[in-house]
Amino acid sequence: MTAYEILWDFAEDHYGIVTTSQAVAMGIDKHQLPAMAKRGTLIKKGHGVYLAKHHIPKENDVFAHSVALAGDTAYLRGASVVALLKLAPTNPGIVYLGATARVRRRLPPNLRLVDMRPCDCVLYEGIRSQPLVEALKTARDEGAIEADRIADAASKAYGEGLLTEADMNNFIVEKS
Repeated sequence: MTAYEILWDFAEDHYGIVTTSQAVAMGIDKHQLPAMAKRGTLIKKGHGVYLAKHHIPKENDVFAHSVALAGDTAYLRGASVVALLKLAPTNPGIVYLGATARVRRRLPPNLRLVDMRPCDCVLYEGIRSQPLVEALKTARDEGAIEADRIADAASKAYGEGLLTEADMNNFIVEKS
């Protein structure tokens, strides 16, 4: 197999994305990625982040690509986790990220990053994410999603088996 075929096999299962560190872990020389980008077989998305040319865009690409752009310790958080799981309408132009270590990369202005935050991350749709209970609290506390929509999202998540009844009840809003 060629280096591109190895990268493509990996990228196909990771929203078309491959990072330099992932390529090196697969035994591919890190200098091959910029060369492939010059030839047009990879598209450079950011520092050490490449998109396979043959990738067919999918619905959750924006979330996976954003996490990759922020680095190896990054994860999806708050309203973006709620959006990924299709639990409530959110601002589609903003992606909320966290990272367990300091991120020094220059990121696009639509990525809202809070770094140096610990996270017991989980995978939703194959994307490293803040657990749903924490994401709902974060989105509510930061004002990214209104409390009544958070309650609706929690109820929907309970119906889909993503939250326990006790967790859901923590988000119920008393109607006046």
